[in-house]
Amino acid sequence: MQVVTGEEMRAMDRYAMDDAGMKEELLMENAGRAAAHALMKKAGPASGQKTAVLIGKGNNGGDGFVVSRVLQEQGWNVKTFLLSDADAFQGAASYHKGLYERSGFTWKYWSGSESGRLRTEYVLIVDAMLGTGVKGGLREPFRQAADVLNEAEGTVAAVDIPSGVPSGEDPVPETVVQADFTITLQCPKISAYLQPAAHFFGEVEVVDIGLPGAALKKQKERKQLWLRQDAAGTLSKRSTAAHKGDHGRGLLIGGSAVMPGAIRMAAEACLYSGAGLLTAAYPSSAVAAVAAAPPEVMMMPLQDENGYISPEVRVDDLSIHAYDAVAAGPGMGRGKGAKVLVKQLIDQVDGPLLFDADALYFLPENIKALQQRRQPVVLTPHPGEMARLAGVSTKEVIQKRFSLSRETAARYNCCIVLKGPNTLVTMPDGSQVVNTTGNEALARGGTGDILTGIMLGMLLAKQKIQPAVSNAVYLHGLAADLAVEHDFTSYAMASTDIISYLPPAFRSIISSR
Repeated sequence: MQVVTGEEMRAMDRYAMDDAGMKEELLMENAGRAAAHALMKKAGPASGQKTAVLIGKGNNGGDGFVVSRVLQEQGWNVKTFLLSDADAFQGAASYHKGLYERSGFTWKYWSGSESGRLRTEYVLIVDAMLGTGVKGGLREPFRQAADVLNEAEGTVAAVDIPSGVPSGEDPVPETVVQADFTITLQCPKISAYLQPAAHFFGEVEVVDIGLPGAALKKQKERKQLWLRQDAAGTLSKRSTAAHKGDHGRGLLIGGSAVMPGAIRMAAEACLYSGAGLLTAAYPSSAVAAVAAAPPEVMMMPLQDENGYISPEVRVDDLSIHAYDAVAAGPGMGRGKGAKVLVKQLIDQVDGPLLFDADALYFLPENIKALQQRRQPVVLTPHPGEMARLAGVSTKEVIQKRFSLSRETAARYNCCIVLKGPNTLVTMPDGSQVVNTTGNEALARGGTGDILTGIMLGMLLAKQKIQPAVSNAVYLHGLAADLAVEHDFTSYAMASTDIISYLPPAFRSIISSR
C-alpha cells in the first residue's frame, strides 16, 4: 500500500481526471461514499443518535456533503454545518453541495452558539472542514471549531486528514483537530507516520476511492506500508532437503566489558531468526556474559584492550570470507579498535554487512569507502545516531524522517533503517518502506540489539536486502505486539522477553501464506 504526501495525492487525482478521463465529481462521490460506509461500520449504533458533519469550502468539504447525504439516506440523524460562505464552493465541491440540496437535505451555518451542543449532545462529529492542501495555522472559524471538537464528549472522525494537520513534513500548528479515528482516502499520508502529527490521526482506516492503477504508478517517490501480506509473500521458504549451511553462516561482532549483554541478546535473536551457523566475536573481557548465550553460538574471543576490542585486531584474524553476512556494533564502544575494525569491514566484506550502535559513529569519516561498495551496507540508527549521519539535529530527523532518510541513504550508498514508531527502511535508490508493527514496549535498552540479530538472520537467507530488512523490522515489532497481547504489559517486561515471541511471530506469518 502506497504512502503519499498531499501534493502526490493531488497529482494522482489530476492524472485520473486529465489522462484517464475520470470525472472529478465521480471521484468525490466515490470518496464520500467510501468514507460514509466506513463510518457506518465503525460507529454502529450511532445511526439513531445525533451526528454532526462540519464542512469547509474545498474538496474535503465536498467529500463532507457526500458523507452527510449518504448517512441521511440511510436514516441517520445528521446536522450539517458550513464553515465557509455558501457561494465559495467551486467545481466538484459545488456540484455535490447542489446535489445534497436537491436531494432534500438542509444545512446551516456554523456559529459559536452551536459550541455547547457539539461538546455534549452529539455522539459522532465528522471533520470534513479542511483537507491536505492547508498550510500554516488554522484561521477562524476553523480554529474555534477545532477547539470545540477537541473538547467534545462524542467521537471525532476526520475525513482523509484531521483539519490543520499537514500531510507532509511541515510542523504541526498549535491548534489542529484531534481525531479519534481518521478515514484516509486511497493512500495514507506520510504525516500519519511522523511525530507529533501521527498522534492527531487516532486510528487510521484507508478506503479505496477507485483511482485507476495507472495513477498510483505515477508516484515518483516510492513509499509503501509493509503489511502482513508483504512479509508472508517475501519471507524465504525452506527446503526439507536443506542443511545448516544452506541457512547461512553469520558473524556477529561487538560486546565490551561494560556492555557484554548487547552481543548476547543479538546472538540469541539471530539464532531464533533462522541462522544456520553463527559465530560471535567479542573482546575476551566479555567472555563470561557471552558464554551464557545459547550453546549453538560459536565463540571467537578477540584481543582485548581496557575492556574493548584491541586496535591490533585485524579482519584477517576473523576469517571474514567464511561468512555469508556480517553484523557489527552492539555493545562495541567507540574505542580505537572499533574505529579500525569498521574501516576494514567496509573495505573487505564482499557480502551483506550491517552496522548498528557504536559502529555507526565512525561512518561519516568513511563515506567515500561506503559509496564505492558494490552492495549497500545496512545501517540501523535511532534518531540521535541518524542526526550524526545526516549532520542535522535530532529534532529535524524526527520532523523530516522521510526526506532526510532518502537523502542520507543516497549519499552514503546505504540502506538506512531509521528506528522508532513506524520504523522507516530506505534504500539508496530512494524507495521507502514504513513498518506497521510494534508498540511502546520496544522503547527500552536492548531492543535495538535484538533487531540487529533478527536482521542478520534475515540477511543470511540470501534474499534481496530490502525485503530481508523489512521483514526483520516487521517480525521485531510483531514479537513485541504478541508479548503485550498475551502475557506482558509495556511497563513490566524486559527486552529479552521479546526474543521468546519470535517463534510465534514467524508462525503467524508463515501460516498466513
